Amino acid sequence: MTICTTTKSLLLPIAIITTTTTTEAFTTLHPIPKLHIPKSTSSLSIATDSPPAIGTRISINESFPNLQQIYSNPDIFLIPNFLDNASCQDLISRAKEKTLQPSPVAYAGWTTDFKDLVELAMKGPVSWLAILGAWLQTKDDTTASQIDLVIHMVQNFGILLLVAVVGIGIFTKSRADGLQKLRTSTSTTLDDLDNENSGTTVFVKQSALLFGGGEDNVGTTSPAKEARLFEAPTVIRYESGQVLAPHYDANRSAETEDANRGGQTLATLLVYLNDVEEGGLTRFGKLPARTTTTSTTKHSDETSLTIQPTMGDALLFFPADADGNFDERTEHEGCPAVDEKWIARIWRHMNRVPPPFGLSEDALANV
Repeated sequence: MTICTTTKSLLLPIAIITTTTTTEAFTTLHPIPKLHIPKSTSSLSIATDSPPAIGTRISINESFPNLQQIYSNPDIFLIPNFLDNASCQDLISRAKEKTLQPSPVAYAGWTTDFKDLVELAMKGPVSWLAILGAWLQTKDDTTASQIDLVIHMVQNFGILLLVAVVGIGIFTKSRADGLQKLRTSTSTTLDDLDNENSGTTVFVKQSALLFGGGEDNVGTTSPAKEARLFEAPTVIRYESGQVLAPHYDANRSAETEDANRGGQTLATLLVYLNDVEEGGLTRFGKLPARTTTTSTTKHSDETSLTIQPTMGDALLFFPADADGNFDERTEHEGCPAVDEKWIARIWRHMNRVPPPFGLSEDALANV
């Protein structure tokens, strides 16, 4: 029996980042980016939640082979046999050849948190301490005027604000440095599409067909055009005991922090590259378990929606709506691995993702 448990004190609104490097070490190809049956779904019981204050997700190709909706509002899809076994094995082989590095973690939303904390300090303790200090500085000075009082207030405010900004900066950095323990996997990115039969190329092409065939895009979006919105595929390995704590793929500050990488993450596509018998479930902690148990979730004692990794199956969900509004319901985690687990991931962004985060024009020409 495998039960996925988490420590809620570790829960942070972060985006988990995977590249070929550590946070300090950059490569020339991939600097650190910003924390995945039956053909018919008639027999499935689709769980629902109360309507949130969030808009419509991006459209997809609803007739994509084997597409199976396993949750509604927020929409989550399972796609059995999205990749064949050869493509899965090839992705693993290419990742091993390139060498996997510890998956770094970035503090997504730090700019918003920093701004909010500074504004709070300005309106509260900084202002009151500046006023109190000015009063203490002038209360025994019989020659002090109201102008002197104001001058002291302004001077005190500036000094205290500087101290507050430095303190908030140190706090923000310490919080960011503490996030690495939330992810213990290794990973690498793959962007070579020269071989049309490689697992990387097949993965990108399949993904482009899935995203490019939505009702808003029929007849207008070519696979290459859709792939321009992708980050380069990332392959991630979880060995026994390794974990990915609860996190979000979208970023509340994407407009600022992810401006150079396509903006907000609108969709996450995960493909399981091997069968995993024990551990390694993908768990959506804020969504209740499905009322009907299928091969995708083998543990009836789970109270939240969980997906059992099966080789070639893809998991699709939407961290934000089509306008980029953050959807906190899609918080998810990778439960502790018992058996080794391999996944491949593509993030579909709002805008073109330029190299080195996205695919080059040469690579896109092969899609």
